[in-house]
Order: sequence, then structure tokens, then C-alpha cells
Amino acid sequence: MRKFHLNTDRRSVRLIIIMLILLSISSFLIYIGSRGDATSVAQRIKSGVLTADEVNIAFENVGGRLLSRKVKESDFVKKGQVLMVLDDKDTSLSIQKLQAQIQAQEASIRQQQEAIKIQTQDCRLQEISQWRQIEQFYAALKAAQSAEKLAKVEFGRSKQLINSKSISKSAYDTNESAQSQATQARIQAQRQLDSISLGATPEQKEKLRTTGSAEGMTLTAIENTRANIKNMDNTLSEMKARLKELNTELEILNLNYERLTLRAPEDGKILKLLYQEGEMISPNAPAVLLESSRKYFDIYVNEKQVLNYKENQKVTANVIATDEEVSGIIRFVTAAPSFADLRMTREHGQADLTMFKVRVYLEKPESCLAGMTLEVEND
Repeated sequence: MRKFHLNTDRRSVRLIIIMLILLSISSFLIYIGSRGDATSVAQRIKSGVLTADEVNIAFENVGGRLLSRKVKESDFVKKGQVLMVLDDKDTSLSIQKLQAQIQAQEASIRQQQEAIKIQTQDCRLQEISQWRQIEQFYAALKAAQSAEKLAKVEFGRSKQLINSKSISKSAYDTNESAQSQATQARIQAQRQLDSISLGATPEQKEKLRTTGSAEGMTLTAIENTRANIKNMDNTLSEMKARLKELNTELEILNLNYERLTLRAPEDGKILKLLYQEGEMISPNAPAVLLESSRKYFDIYVNEKQVLNYKENQKVTANVIATDEEVSGIIRFVTAAPSFADLRMTREHGQADLTMFKVRVYLEKPESCLAGMTLEVEND
């Protein structure tokens, strides 16, 4: 009986040891093997729904009556394709009016330039002419001074002779009158010279007396003419500035004329047309809703996994619907809103596991449709 119990105990111990060994082996295999539970899969595979950017297209800074629509909803369009056209009659008339103003302003500028050119030439000729006249008046003054000197000598001699009654009273009176006329002639010549040489410096007058040349003499009349020419130049500059302003206004009108034609900013699909033909459209009001060809999807990772994702990093995703592999580029990585965070409670407080949003843009978006689910392996 004792032997029977001993054998039973040995078998029980052996069974327990075998079960422990099997349990250890199973635990080890489970630990090193692939985990297929929901939590493990969720941490290892990140999923996101493919989304296309939507673009609101508007008539920039222009408005008016919608003349025609060149597309309809659900059409695929290329970049630069015409979508809508506004009535351009008012803008065309404004452009024509402004072009006429520009032509008139250009003609006025040419006329002013020609007037300045003629005035400058006349001023130069007048200056040279006055220099020659000054030289002539100076020569006349010198002649008048010599005549006056001679007349004074004759009259002085007459004074001596009249006392001795060597000449007649009439001869004396003639010499006296000749002296007086010579003095008046000299005074008149001096006044003419002073008048025509008004503005000359003492140095320039001294040069005239020593050399008899008036070349380079500063004259008030000529300086006034040059001041008038300078004022004409200022008026010309003002006219050119006005012309530049008119050309700028014309550029703006031409730009607005181009904006009356609404074009697709990029490739995409027309989702909605917000206006019908004949309706009035306000400036900058959205007129077309375009689904862009740019497509992306977002995945959410925790703060331990986020270090695996960098901006401009290339990632590979699996398309669930077609079981194909597609490539994408990470555009940005940012902290997710608070609702995506995982909240956990500990014995002595609260620990938050922050989630991060990773946005991935597909390199070849035409291979997938918006709304498809894509998965990324978190390796």
C-alpha cells in the first residue's frame, strides 16, 4: 500500500513538472511570436482615411454679371482651364478710355520736351548775342568817353580864348554845347552797358575792361530764362509721373480684365458651381468648389512611436481596397487635439499618454480614390 502511494506521488510530480515546462515553452513562444490581439495590432498598424484638399475658387478683386460657365459639376479640369467668365464690357471701355488718356499725355510730354529744347537753344543764342552786344556797348562807351574828353579839352581852350576875345561868342557856345552833348552821350552809353550787363559780377566787369570780352558773363535776363526752363523741366517731370500713374492704372485694369476669366489653379474635380449664368457675383466671393488632386491621410501615434516619423520622410502605405502599396511623404507631425489623447489613472495620480497626428501626402494620388483606407506599419 505504501509502495502504491509512492508511485502515485511520483506520477503527480512528474505531471506537474511536465505541465510547468509546457507552460513555460508556450509563454516563451507567445512572447517572441506575433501578437494578434486588438491592442497589439492597433499599436503596430496605423490606419487613416484618404482625403482630398478642397479649394474655394473666387474672382479676385473683381465682380459682375456671370456671362458663361465653361464646366459642370463632376468635371475633371486641368490647371489653367477656363471655369467661368464675367461680363467684360465695362472694363473694356475703361481700358480704352485710359489708353486714350495715356496717348494724350504722351503727346503733351513730347510737346513739352520740344518746347524745352527750343527754349534752351534760344537761351544759348540770346546769351551769346547779349555778350556781343555788351562788347559793342562797351566799345561805344569808350568812344563816348574819348569824345567827351576831347570836347572838354576844346571847351577849356575856348574859355581861355574868350577872355582874350580871340574867338567869337558863337564859337564858344558851340564848344560848350559839344561838351555837354559828349557828356550826355557818355552817360547814355554807360546806362545802356549797365542795363544789358545786369547781373554780372565785379570780376566779370573787370575782365571786360581789361580784355574787351564779355564771354562767360552772368546775366540776369539769361538766368531768368534758365529758371523758366527749369520750371518747364519740373512740369515735364510731373507729366511723366502722371504718365507712369496712368500706365499703372492701365496695368491694374488689364489685370482685372484677365481676372474676369476664372481659371483652375490646379488639377482637380469640380464639386460645386455656386452661381448660374446671369447672376451677379461679388468680388472675392467663392464661385467654384474644386476637389484638388492633392490627397493625404492622417494617422495617430503615441509619444513613444512619434520619434519614428519625421517631416519629409518617405513612408509606404497599404491600400485596403486594392491591397496595393503606395508611397507618401510626411508633411508634418504635430500634437493631436486633446480628444485623441489616452487618459490613464494611477494609484497616486493621473498619467496622460499624448497622441500625435502625422499627415502623409501621396506621391501619386491618382492611383487612389478619396475615402479609401490606408494602413502604415509602425516599424
